[in-house]
Amino acid sequence: MSTGRPIEYDREHSLQKALELFWRNGYKGTNLKDLCDETGLSKSSLYSVFGDKHQIFLLSIQTYSDGLLDELLLEYGSSKSPLRFIEKVLLDLAEEASPGKDRKGCLVMNSATEFAQTDPQVAKIVGNTLRKMTSIFEDAVKSGQESSDINKNVEPHPTALFLVNSIAGMKTMVKAGHPKKELLEIAKSVMKHL
Repeated sequence: MSTGRPIEYDREHSLQKALELFWRNGYKGTNLKDLCDETGLSKSSLYSVFGDKHQIFLLSIQTYSDGLLDELLLEYGSSKSPLRFIEKVLLDLAEEASPGKDRKGCLVMNSATEFAQTDPQVAKIVGNTLRKMTSIFEDAVKSGQESSDINKNVEPHPTALFLVNSIAGMKTMVKAGHPKKELLEIAKSVMKHL
């Protein structure tokens, strides 16, 4: 007798599929049929498991955000130094502009651009994500200053905001099709401020 997959697996698998679809097409570019086709769920199952399209979208952004922040913290924790951590984040971002790469940008930034100002729930997720990212980079700047790895004259909070802003801009440039060479030049320029 087959036991089948656990419901939680199906939910997580379907959510990941929905996330990828929203990331590729945006909210407005994704319809209910697309979501059903992508997740393999019927319309009634989709509503039963997740609620409506907007709820699935919010879950997708939150899931993406959690993964992004976890990845940043993991990278920070395993880096040789705070300065190397920041440099690696920027270089990895430039790598996304390599030929043949999938240039989807960042789901959080894409969503902010699409309609964070008109949707308070999206704005809240985007705002929380950016605040947490800023906090990670602020901690890295302070730690780098303590170890004399980062210029002691830079102010940690504004510098962290500058880094998050640079990352957001670079993600947008990747999505817009700018070449890797330009992204590497930006990364190099950002590093000069540290």
